[in-house]
Amino acid sequence: MGGVRAPLPSTRIGTADVSGAARWWLLSDLHLGVSDDDPRRPGSVLPEFLRREVLAAPGPQQHVAFVGDTFELVGFVEDESLARLESILARHSDTFSALKACAARGVQLHFVCGNHDVELARPAVAARLSALLSPSEPSGVRVHPWFLHVPDVLVAEHGHQHHALHRMPEVLRTAVNGTDELDLPPLAAWNAHPSRSRLSRAGAVARACLASERAERRVREPAYDKLLQSESRRLALDGVAVRDLARLSRFRTVSALPVAATRMVLAAAGRRVTGEGAPAAAGRFARTLEAHGSGVAWYVSGHTHRALESALEACPTRYVNTGTWCSDVRGRGPDQSDRRAFPYAVVDVARDGTTSGGLRYWRPDGV
Repeated sequence: MGGVRAPLPSTRIGTADVSGAARWWLLSDLHLGVSDDDPRRPGSVLPEFLRREVLAAPGPQQHVAFVGDTFELVGFVEDESLARLESILARHSDTFSALKACAARGVQLHFVCGNHDVELARPAVAARLSALLSPSEPSGVRVHPWFLHVPDVLVAEHGHQHHALHRMPEVLRTAVNGTDELDLPPLAAWNAHPSRSRLSRAGAVARACLASERAERRVREPAYDKLLQSESRRLALDGVAVRDLARLSRFRTVSALPVAATRMVLAAAGRRVTGEGAPAAAGRFARTLEAHGSGVAWYVSGHTHRALESALEACPTRYVNTGTWCSDVRGRGPDQSDRRAFPYAVVDVARDGTTSGGLRYWRPDGV
């Protein structure tokens, strides 16, 4: 069993409000779209999980955090994003009903944006999601454009910001002006027009790399620093710490293009880049927080589709990757051989502030 936790302010995009005992349930990478053709059918399994585990759990305040890529919702202008979100929820009506039931019972719902659902950060889309899932109390649904922070307890970020091919240097602009004017990251540029020639797509990747380089420079300018200061207040974190976290990983064309080329070659051969263990960026992130006096017990991410729990080097923070509920499982956990094993993380917070929990696997049959 596990735990979840964290709410955001009435703006529907804000910080986690935490006090007293709590349980956090965290999961990621459901990739719910306008169809339900994934063999694992995450949209059909999630409602059962929410009803049998979250709604049935007694005790402290509960929070469910979706750590990115909950929806296939990227590459659309605002009106299209709104329509697609509603179409996805209509297609997965059982999930929609279960999420509404959680919100009605006072379970706080959190959606951390990933590279597949960055459009959730648009103010209009975040507001629509809140109104749909919690019409009587929209503040019970929170959208986190960058990461979720629960002081002393946990941080949760999708993880794509540390992968050059997925990184959006100016991620905070998504929650201010929307994403219409933001350039696609390199891998998204490659996938944007799959019917085009490889040469045309490679050109799009090269242009995206140059755009990312320019964006990295803008992140260091005063205009973006204002967004970082606003984010520091939302996250209840020191402004210098937030600035350091924003610059923790940086896009560089000289290293990104060879990575992109390698991925293309491996994909053409039906292979993937593999890797196990906590990513170095997770340790840098946790140690940066600790250096600023804001260390947390848990660092949670998704993105890689590899469920994992491990220690972080030179840091007391525990690392958990929540894997995926879709069929694209890449880890070495039991979900690789047992497609009825769905990974999630749980963090329980006691009244004295101590925490416990870790990576868990849920099976619909209860085995």
